[in-house]
Amino acid sequence: MHRQVASLLSTNSPGRLAILGTALGEAKIDMMTTGGAEWKHSGPITLTIKDDDLDQLGGFADVMEAKLLPYLVFRTIEVKLKDVPGSLGAAAAALGNINIYAVTILESDGQDALVGFGVRPKAVANAIKRLRKAGYEARRRRHPDDTDDPDNADDRSWEDDWDRRTERLLPDFDKDIPANDPKYYRR
Repeated sequence: MHRQVASLLSTNSPGRLAILGTALGEAKIDMMTTGGAEWKHSGPITLTIKDDDLDQLGGFADVMEAKLLPYLVFRTIEVKLKDVPGSLGAAAAALGNINIYAVTILESDGQDALVGFGVRPKAVANAIKRLRKAGYEARRRRHPDDTDDPDNADDRSWEDDWDRRTERLLPDFDKDIPANDPKYYRR
Protein backbone atom coordinates (compact mmCIF):
# COMPACT_ATOMS: atom_id res chain seq x y z
CA MET A 1 0.00 0.00 0.00
CA HIS A 2 2.94 2.33 -0.33
CA ARG A 3 2.72 3.09 -4.03
CA GLN A 4 0.23 4.50 -6.45
CA VAL A 5 0.13 3.49 -10.07
CA ALA A 6 -0.88 5.94 -12.77
CA SER A 7 -1.92 4.61 -16.15
CA LEU A 8 -3.37 5.95 -19.37
CA LEU A 9 -6.37 3.81 -20.26
CA SER A 10 -8.41 5.35 -23.00
CA THR A 11 -6.96 6.73 -26.17
CA ASN A 12 -10.03 6.83 -28.39
CA SER A 13 -10.89 3.24 -27.54
CA PRO A 14 -13.86 2.52 -25.28
CA GLY A 15 -13.66 -0.56 -23.10
CA ARG A 16 -10.09 -0.20 -21.83
CA LEU A 17 -11.19 -0.04 -18.18
CA ALA A 18 -13.10 -3.28 -18.69
CA ILE A 19 -10.03 -4.87 -20.26
CA LEU A 20 -7.79 -3.72 -17.39
CA GLY A 21 -10.24 -4.65 -14.63
CA THR A 22 -10.84 -8.10 -16.08
CA ALA A 23 -7.13 -8.80 -16.58
CA LEU A 24 -6.24 -7.63 -13.07
CA GLY A 25 -9.00 -9.79 -11.64
CA GLU A 26 -7.77 -12.83 -13.54
CA ALA A 27 -4.25 -12.15 -12.21
CA LYS A 28 -5.65 -11.85 -8.64
CA ILE A 29 -4.43 -8.25 -8.31
CA ASP A 30 -6.69 -6.57 -5.72
CA MET A 31 -7.16 -2.79 -5.81
CA MET A 32 -7.54 -0.73 -2.63
CA THR A 33 -8.30 2.64 -4.25
CA THR A 34 -8.91 3.93 -7.72
CA GLY A 35 -9.85 7.16 -9.40
CA GLY A 36 -9.90 8.59 -12.88
CA ALA A 37 -11.68 10.53 -15.55
CA GLU A 38 -11.53 11.19 -19.27
CA TRP A 39 -10.36 14.39 -20.87
CA LYS A 40 -10.35 14.81 -24.64
CA HIS A 41 -10.29 11.04 -25.14
CA SER A 42 -7.40 10.44 -22.77
CA GLY A 43 -8.29 8.58 -19.62
CA PRO A 44 -5.72 8.63 -16.85
CA ILE A 45 -6.45 6.40 -13.89
CA THR A 46 -4.77 6.02 -10.54
CA LEU A 47 -4.75 2.74 -8.63
CA THR A 48 -3.39 1.60 -5.32
CA ILE A 49 -2.73 -2.12 -5.18
CA LYS A 50 -4.06 -3.50 -1.90
CA ASP A 51 -1.07 -5.71 -1.15
CA ASP A 52 1.66 -4.25 -3.32
CA ASP A 53 4.46 -6.60 -2.44
CA LEU A 54 6.95 -7.35 -5.20
CA ASP A 55 4.90 -10.32 -6.49
CA GLN A 56 1.76 -8.18 -6.80
CA LEU A 57 3.67 -5.33 -8.48
CA GLY A 58 5.27 -7.82 -10.84
CA GLY A 59 1.88 -9.33 -11.65
CA PHE A 60 0.49 -5.87 -12.24
CA ALA A 61 3.38 -5.05 -14.59
CA ASP A 62 2.81 -8.31 -16.47
CA VAL A 63 -0.86 -7.39 -17.01
CA MET A 64 0.05 -3.89 -18.19
CA GLU A 65 2.59 -5.24 -20.66
CA ALA A 66 0.23 -7.94 -21.95
CA LYS A 67 -2.53 -5.36 -22.51
CA LEU A 68 -0.11 -2.68 -23.81
CA LEU A 69 -1.19 -0.17 -21.13
CA PRO A 70 1.37 2.47 -20.10
CA TYR A 71 1.97 2.99 -16.39
CA LEU A 72 4.21 4.68 -13.88
CA VAL A 73 4.64 3.75 -10.21
CA PHE A 74 4.83 6.58 -7.67
CA ARG A 75 5.63 6.59 -3.97
CA THR A 76 2.76 7.56 -1.71
CA ILE A 77 3.08 10.25 0.93
CA GLU A 78 0.22 9.90 3.38
CA VAL A 79 -1.01 13.17 4.85
CA LYS A 80 -3.61 13.59 7.56
CA LEU A 81 -6.03 16.38 6.64
CA LYS A 82 -9.04 17.86 8.37
CA ASP A 83 -12.16 16.99 6.43
CA VAL A 84 -13.01 20.62 5.69
CA PRO A 85 -13.12 22.70 2.51
CA GLY A 86 -9.70 23.89 1.38
CA SER A 87 -7.56 21.39 3.30
CA LEU A 88 -6.49 19.49 0.19
CA GLY A 89 -5.46 22.70 -1.55
CA ALA A 90 -3.50 23.92 1.48
CA ALA A 91 -1.58 20.65 1.75
CA ALA A 92 -0.85 20.62 -1.98
CA ALA A 93 0.36 24.23 -1.75
CA ALA A 94 2.77 23.23 1.02
CA LEU A 95 4.57 21.05 -1.53
CA GLY A 96 5.46 24.08 -3.63
CA ASN A 97 7.18 22.94 -6.83
CA ILE A 98 6.96 19.20 -6.07
CA ASN A 99 4.65 17.63 -8.63
CA ILE A 100 1.78 15.47 -7.37
CA TYR A 101 1.24 12.80 -10.01
CA ALA A 102 -1.66 11.05 -8.28
CA VAL A 103 -3.95 11.71 -5.32
CA THR A 104 -6.30 9.34 -3.54
CA ILE A 105 -8.29 9.28 -0.33
CA LEU A 106 -6.90 6.36 1.64
CA GLU A 107 -9.19 6.61 4.69
CA SER A 108 -11.82 8.98 6.04
CA ASP A 109 -13.83 9.09 9.25
CA GLY A 110 -15.82 12.24 8.47
CA GLN A 111 -13.58 14.50 10.57
CA ASP A 112 -10.16 13.61 9.23
CA ALA A 113 -8.99 12.12 5.96
CA LEU A 114 -5.79 10.28 5.20
CA VAL A 115 -4.85 11.39 1.70
CA GLY A 116 -2.16 9.84 -0.47
CA PHE A 117 -0.07 12.09 -2.68
CA GLY A 118 1.78 10.12 -5.36
CA VAL A 119 5.19 11.74 -5.91
CA ARG A 120 8.33 10.76 -7.74
CA PRO A 121 10.68 8.65 -5.62
CA LYS A 122 13.42 11.30 -5.52
CA ALA A 123 10.96 13.84 -4.07
CA VAL A 124 9.75 11.77 -1.11
CA ALA A 125 12.04 13.15 1.59
CA ASN A 126 11.60 16.76 0.50
CA ALA A 127 7.81 16.38 0.25
CA ILE A 128 7.61 15.00 3.78
CA LYS A 129 9.82 17.77 5.15
CA ARG A 130 7.72 20.48 3.48
CA LEU A 131 4.44 19.01 4.70
CA ARG A 132 5.73 18.61 8.26
CA LYS A 133 7.11 22.15 8.23
CA ALA A 134 3.61 23.35 7.27
CA GLY A 135 2.21 21.50 10.31
CA TYR A 136 0.89 18.33 8.68
CA GLU A 137 1.31 14.78 9.87
CA ALA A 138 3.03 13.23 6.87
CA ARG A 139 5.08 10.14 6.15
CA ARG A 140 5.94 7.73 3.40
CA ARG A 141 3.18 5.14 3.21
CA ARG A 142 4.72 1.84 4.07
CA HIS A 143 3.69 -1.69 3.36
CA PRO A 144 2.06 -3.11 6.50
CA ASP A 145 4.29 -6.23 6.45
CA ASP A 146 7.49 -4.22 6.11
CA THR A 147 8.71 -4.16 9.71
CA ASP A 148 12.21 -3.04 8.68
CA ASP A 149 10.88 -0.03 6.77
CA PRO A 150 12.65 3.07 8.16
CA ASP A 151 10.52 5.97 9.36
CA ASN A 152 13.24 8.51 8.59
CA ALA A 153 12.16 10.60 5.61
CA ASP A 154 15.80 11.06 4.54
CA ASP A 155 16.57 7.34 4.41
CA ARG A 156 16.51 6.23 0.77
CA SER A 157 17.62 2.64 1.40
CA TRP A 158 14.08 1.53 0.52
CA GLU A 159 14.43 2.54 -3.16
CA ASP A 160 14.19 -0.30 -5.64
CA ASP A 161 13.88 -1.16 -9.34
CA TRP A 162 10.32 0.25 -9.47
CA ASP A 163 11.60 3.62 -8.27
CA ARG A 164 14.48 3.56 -10.75
CA ARG A 165 12.04 2.72 -13.60
CA THR A 166 9.85 5.70 -12.72
CA GLU A 167 12.82 8.08 -12.47
CA ARG A 168 14.14 6.82 -15.82
CA LEU A 169 10.81 7.40 -17.58
CA LEU A 170 9.77 10.73 -16.03
CA PRO A 171 11.95 12.97 -18.25
CA ASP A 172 9.83 11.88 -21.25
CA PHE A 173 6.55 12.00 -19.31
CA ASP A 174 5.70 15.60 -20.21
CA LYS A 175 6.17 14.97 -23.92
CA ASP A 176 3.49 13.57 -26.20
CA ILE A 177 3.67 9.83 -25.66
CA PRO A 178 2.23 7.51 -28.28
CA ALA A 179 -0.28 5.07 -26.80
CA ASN A 180 1.80 2.14 -28.03
CA ASP A 181 5.24 3.23 -26.75
CA PRO A 182 6.54 0.00 -25.18
CA LYS A 183 8.87 1.66 -22.71
CA TYR A 184 5.80 2.69 -20.69
CA TYR A 185 4.31 -0.79 -20.41
CA ARG A 186 7.47 -2.88 -20.11
CA ARG A 187 9.44 -3.26 -16.93
